[in-house]
Amino acid sequence: MNRFTQSGVLLSVFAAFLFLASRAGVEAKSANQHSANHDDAVAAAAFKELVSVLRNPRCMNCHSTGDYPRQGDDMHRHIMDVRRGPDGHGLNAVKCSTCHQDHNLPGIHMPPGAPDWGLPPPSTPMIWEGRSDHQLCELLKDPQQNGHRSITQIVEHMHTPLVLWAWHPGDGRKPVSGSETLFLSAVDRWAARGAACPSEK
Repeated sequence: MNRFTQSGVLLSVFAAFLFLASRAGVEAKSANQHSANHDDAVAAAAFKELVSVLRNPRCMNCHSTGDYPRQGDDMHRHIMDVRRGPDGHGLNAVKCSTCHQDHNLPGIHMPPGAPDWGLPPPSTPMIWEGRSDHQLCELLKDPQQNGHRSITQIVEHMHTPLVLWAWHPGDGRKPVSGSETLFLSAVDRWAARGAACPSEK
């Protein structure tokens, strides 16, 4: 091997070393940043801010026990014997989309609507009636129960028109109290700080 070949090999080895060192530095910085953002107390407190919304009838009517949706602030069983069905969008001829469109219909007692209106499917029914705050949080985080969603995808779902409909439920319906903006801020903060859950009491 002549002098020029040796120099080329050494330069290649040195360049590879610099690349690996640089990459390791970037990964370490990313890990440190993640660690700095992670705060169980802040995340758990942020989740507690979400609970009043999640337990509101606007949400609970689709996340309560039973194989059917509910209606109204008293959460009575949906009329017309509406059922969850195999995909969460109704059974046989009684489909959610038969009455519910992708927007609210104007007028008192007219069907509400938002994109993808329906219940969660029976494989992951996402029922949180009767669960503690800790259990509800763990349910939302569990891919085996939440429709195989990551935390990021749960956050994305919370930002969808279907969820935000709760603040704009149409004529004659009581919207969720509190600020939509504050709700979304708490969702984002919960995820960004590590998605920790409130302690079980």
